[in-house]
Amino acid sequence: MKKARQSIIGLAIAFGALYYTLRNISFDELAESLKNAELIYTLPGLLFIILSYVTRAYRWQILLRPFKEIPVKEIYSPLMIGFMGNILPARAGEFLRAYLIGKKNNITFSGAFSTIIVERLFDLVCLMSLFVWVFVFNAEVFDPNLTFSGVSVQSMAIGFGRICIILVCGLLAFMFLLAWREEKVKSWINWCIRPLSEKWKEKIIYMVGEFALGCQVIKNKKALMQVTLFSILTWILIVALYYPFYLAFDLQTQTLDSLLILTVMVCILITVLPTPAFLGSYNAGVLIALHEIMGEAEVTAVSFSMVVWAASFLVIFTGGFYFILSDHISVSSLMRVEEETEHS
Repeated sequence: MKKARQSIIGLAIAFGALYYTLRNISFDELAESLKNAELIYTLPGLLFIILSYVTRAYRWQILLRPFKEIPVKEIYSPLMIGFMGNILPARAGEFLRAYLIGKKNNITFSGAFSTIIVERLFDLVCLMSLFVWVFVFNAEVFDPNLTFSGVSVQSMAIGFGRICIILVCGLLAFMFLLAWREEKVKSWINWCIRPLSEKWKEKIIYMVGEFALGCQVIKNKKALMQVTLFSILTWILIVALYYPFYLAFDLQTQTLDSLLILTVMVCILITVLPTPAFLGSYNAGVLIALHEIMGEAEVTAVSFSMVVWAASFLVIFTGGFYFILSDHISVSSLMRVEEETEHS
């Protein structure tokens, strides 16, 4: 029942976002826009998308080193299957990634998952850097009267930014304390969880210990620099992948600032609206950035969103499906993993 409820909610949000995106566009207009696009430019766009997963794989390899040295070629499988797992209810891809890499390399689930949390923290820091650039140096492009589902886009973005800042600062502080003062942090946590049973106390302290191991990258200057470099490269590719699609649709505004605004708005919408495979939320983010903020034709923004979403989905689905077949993994087993991690 819980999974069905999650699926229904996710699909309802997706359909709502798709309605917002397509409400003013007819099928004929959309077809004509796609027909006029020079889709040959999608090829370099696909290359940038693929390369972004290559840099993610190298980054994850470094984060996993405190647990085990794993060849990068063995990391692509859990990485791509995990990203494909975001199609599942509750976007359970991160749990799949942790489970698959742990099972294959004898790493505990909590330990593997801790590296994904650290990875997400680096992503948040990069995103916040983009966010600051957009809202400090390009704040004038946001019309305070622009709304999405009755909510001011400017207010939504500022609120999202504040939450990200709190999360980044909190996680950074916790990580540094855990890396350099592990026993002290554990003693604080022990004091906080006194009312819990011994079983839960042991489980929580064990998970904190695993997360501490995942945070060891902070103490290794070389590893920290490598993770930072691969994080920056990943986000450069995420921003750059939109440019070939700009050329495909011959957009009026083809500047770095517009690419950054588009990236930020897409990230906000897919976070605020958690839909399966980012369907609808991704498209709404593109529409707001290109049409509402940058003034591109609405039909162009919509068709652009469809093509970029399809290209991203194609890379994720093809990569995930390929590794499922090559590793002889059944889809039903992935669904069971989702259920087990959800109840653990």
